[in-house]
Amino acid sequence: MRNNNNSLNTFEVNYIIYEKNDTAVLLEGIAKINNKKYHTTFPVDLVRFTYLCEKAIGLKKTNSIWDNLLKVNDQVSELSPKDFLGHQIIFSGNDSYLKSYLFNQKIA
Repeated sequence: MRNNNNSLNTFEVNYIIYEKNDTAVLLEGIAKINNKKYHTTFPVDLVRFTYLCEKAIGLKKTNSIWDNLLKVNDQVSELSPKDFLGHQIIFSGNDSYLKSYLFNQKIA
């Protein structure tokens, strides 16, 4: 597992939610921004999600996540990385997509 724990901004994925035939997955988890934690959800298109996963956990584990999400017969499938993989998936805030979408949002 490859993590960037030195990053000030990270996103720890608690759940991955996929609705069949959708163009994005919904990520639910904890954003850590400047040592503060925020519980949030946000959509990520399928290609970008796959790219982020491959960077964080590698191709083999990414493929196993997709196999699991797609084999469910229900319209909506969800997966907890911690339960499925045995460890969290943590995305670095250094990734340009996360930086622009999640970490540069105004906080009330």
